[in-house]
Amino acid sequence: MSNRTISRKIGLFVLCIFAMLAFGRNIFAQKAVGYYAYWYKWAYPADKIDYKNLTHINHSFISPEKDGSLLIPDSLIYPELIQNAHNAGVKVLISVGGADSATTAAFTEMSSNPDIRTKFVNNLFDFVIQNNYDGVDIDWEFPADEIEKNVLTTLIAEIRQAFSVVNKVMYLTVAVTPNDFYGKYYDYDNFIGNVDWVNLMVYNIHGSWSTHAGHNAPLFMNPNDPDNVGSVDEGFNYLNVVRKVPKEKIVLGVPFFGKEFYASGLFASQTDTVTDLIYSDIYPLLNNPDWDYFWDNVSEVPYLLNKDRTKFVTFDDTTSIRLKCEYVKNKNLAGIMIWALGYDYVNGESQLLKTVGASLGLTTGVEISEHKREIPYEYKLYDNYPNPFNPSTTISYTIPNVETGHAVSVQLKVYDVLGREVATLVNEIQRAGSYTVVFNGQQTNDNRQLSSGIYFYRLTTKEFSETKKMILIK
Repeated sequence: MSNRTISRKIGLFVLCIFAMLAFGRNIFAQKAVGYYAYWYKWAYPADKIDYKNLTHINHSFISPEKDGSLLIPDSLIYPELIQNAHNAGVKVLISVGGADSATTAAFTEMSSNPDIRTKFVNNLFDFVIQNNYDGVDIDWEFPADEIEKNVLTTLIAEIRQAFSVVNKVMYLTVAVTPNDFYGKYYDYDNFIGNVDWVNLMVYNIHGSWSTHAGHNAPLFMNPNDPDNVGSVDEGFNYLNVVRKVPKEKIVLGVPFFGKEFYASGLFASQTDTVTDLIYSDIYPLLNNPDWDYFWDNVSEVPYLLNKDRTKFVTFDDTTSIRLKCEYVKNKNLAGIMIWALGYDYVNGESQLLKTVGASLGLTTGVEISEHKREIPYEYKLYDNYPNPFNPSTTISYTIPNVETGHAVSVQLKVYDVLGREVATLVNEIQRAGSYTVVFNGQQTNDNRQLSSGIYFYRLTTKEFSETKKMILIK
């Protein structure tokens, strides 16, 4: 082969890479998989979803019947969801199952009979093709003995075989548990080759079954937890180190919900019913003077206590979600899974989903990083660099420890010379620390590119406001 031919092929390869980056998603980014619950579409319809922060949607749930037919809820069929997602380059899988005892029993009976299992697979195949889905997610919660372990493996193999005749990529994924209690009934050695990835449900670490209040999804185990019940990190290690599931097939689950305990503090005894709360219900408490925000530096998650110290709320915010995304990138995992889309929809935007997209590199524009260093003693907004900039610039600021363990509402916005707001870079609750925002000048509130000129950026909290100038040259 001549040098000219080699050079030509290299040139074509480079052009292909640039084309994929220019007209599609970042091909090197991790997956962002969001479960979309059919019963929530009235509060969060398909036209509200910020698709640019997603790669896959798991449309939830249909269920198996004991005779091999499909139980399809009346309001599940949603062509607009699939069409909107496909227009945005997002794949949609139908999720089968869910945390329901009747569904679990149906999985067992259907999968244990070869003829009924075949009927189910054929019905599932027809449903997927007719409704233009891109694959199937199996959410059997949970196989509980050796027989169910074996028939789940067979079911996965038969679904994979059924879709092998389709002339396009069809995805097959499985939702799995993060410990050995039910985890021992997943035959990873024999089914991992038939699935594209597993969705690791590392949340609900504490709940109504716990003797005390604790974190819903701690990134790391806090040694003060009296029950030592687990963490995101321990769930990953169980799957990867103990069960030998490859990193590139692990998608790490994050919750867009939390829990309210009747308890006086973290790891204190709980005294009443534990209630699940979605993030949009928790968000108003963050600026409520009757509630205090705290951060667990060991588990890397926040929590809230009311002033009377009778209620404890565990949840994930933009900071803890960002840290979990960084964990996924540092461990080279396949991506992030979300339960559930829309639970974070506040003031017209999906705040946690936006954090996932930016942290995993799915979106361009604003990227926020938090530097772990000594807690600052004062607010400070730094000059941007480079200034003038083209195409991107960096803005840094510090948030002091106004009150130990607390956080503040922070806004960082860009304005033109006439004082008109053109971009919102930060609008979230942040704990004390040093932050860096990378802004490329192309992501405005109305999705247009900024023209060359002078702009201003303003950092605002309840106690502080400062404005600085920056110049964009094209």
